[in-house]
Amino acid sequence: MEYQLPIGRLDDVFSGPRAVSADERNALYALIIESMRERFGERLQHLVLYGSTARGEARPYSDIDLWGVIDDEVYGAKFQKPVEWVYGPGKALVYLLSRSAAEALAREVDESWPISRGKFVYSHVVWASPGNENLLARLREVATHPDPDMVERAMARIVSGTLYELIGKLRNRSAPHAMIAGTFAMHLALVTGLAARYPYATFGTVLEEAARLPAPDGAKELYALVIKGDLSDLALVNEVVERAWAGLASWQAGATFTAALGLRVLPSFEPAEEPA
Repeated sequence: MEYQLPIGRLDDVFSGPRAVSADERNALYALIIESMRERFGERLQHLVLYGSTARGEARPYSDIDLWGVIDDEVYGAKFQKPVEWVYGPGKALVYLLSRSAAEALAREVDESWPISRGKFVYSHVVWASPGNENLLARLREVATHPDPDMVERAMARIVSGTLYELIGKLRNRSAPHAMIAGTFAMHLALVTGLAARYPYATFGTVLEEAARLPAPDGAKELYALVIKGDLSDLALVNEVVERAWAGLASWQAGATFTAALGLRVLPSFEPAEEPA
């Protein structure tokens, strides 16, 4: 039997998502599973559902999100490809990786770690080939116990690369203060998520979850202002952001964080000066 996936039209993109019932969404992701099993057989080692559908929180306009692990021999050990399409009323994404690429991704620590690791944590297996039933559990263990030095280097990159620039824009009044405050809050939440080794469940709840983590003075007040959209008081926004920025200097400053930050004040044109 050939399992044909539904495809959309150009007009579907511009009409935007339409309401999809839980039964319709479940039927579609079941069809995706069967289509991938038919295409790859047991070379499809693992297929995992994540996002709002996996958490039981899908709403009428929610996407379908899966990631799949295939044998290295299919497309090579470094293969990674997001297969994303508008199928009509909504959008589906299957992020397809080789086994080696999936293992490398689980070990990787970058600035987006608190958000991107959610696909390992808040997910469940919907298909596993024989002998690979525990693959998600093994990848989750690696993903949720990141290398401490890599974590602190990622924190330093956010502080010096993004938060520093945002403070400058706020002081220059070179961009709307509400936009700066919201962007600053999201990147500060990435720093605090990294420090706590805490993967956020979803992008939409980052600030609510970050407010429960240890953070510099002013951070939780900033999160609350952004969540409420209460950013009209320029003086208050400036004061809270400046207080959170000042608190970073003495907060969670481990040896690797300090060393990585130190590299950011040295002019050097040599390659690979910061450890990977």
